Amino acid sequence: MQKTTLRQELATLKDNRRKQGQRHAIDVALMVVIMATMSGFIGYRPMGDFVTRYKEELLEYLQPLKKRLPSLATIRRLLLDMDTVAFAKIVERWCKHNTTETREEEWVSVDGKAIRGTIQKDEDKKLAHMVSFFRSDSKEILMQRQTATKSNEIPLVQEMLKDLGIENLILTLDAMHCQSETLKAIKDSGNEYVVGVKKNQKKF
Repeated sequence: MQKTTLRQELATLKDNRRKQGQRHAIDVALMVVIMATMSGFIGYRPMGDFVTRYKEELLEYLQPLKKRLPSLATIRRLLLDMDTVAFAKIVERWCKHNTTETREEEWVSVDGKAIRGTIQKDEDKKLAHMVSFFRSDSKEILMQRQTATKSNEIPLVQEMLKDLGIENLILTLDAMHCQSETLKAIKDSGNEYVVGVKKNQKKF
């Protein structure tokens, strides 16, 4: 499959903003968000500062129409209206197509982390929790998804295994995933595992 740039992939995301007065293409705005985040400018105001500080470099790299970059308010509106699930799938697809080819029996870590400074929309106010499949040597991410509200990593990992589409890997997981269904899902996906053991699983 022909490789595409992340920007080309982002341009396929549905733009939920009103067409009237829409000045900035969604791919340009999201590239700004991604680059700002990777540079440590976390949050709406820091992203606005990022645009101001690196205006000339961003104009040269992104080549936006009429040489205009999105403002803090534009970035905020875009992110609030964006389909985050569709965005995550786009990034996941791009990562799969643009990482180096996996090797047979390559080690891949499966791990979940709460994201500092984030909250869910529901009343429980939990931090957003992401699960990643990443290559142990290069740290390249193969897959990454957010756990559903009021759920946990276990069913999400099982779902991700069905979509992994790569075989002959050795997956490492912590004791949370010492679950018969998870281990069966790994075997069904054509992979092997190294997993922490806990007392509630007497045998497999």
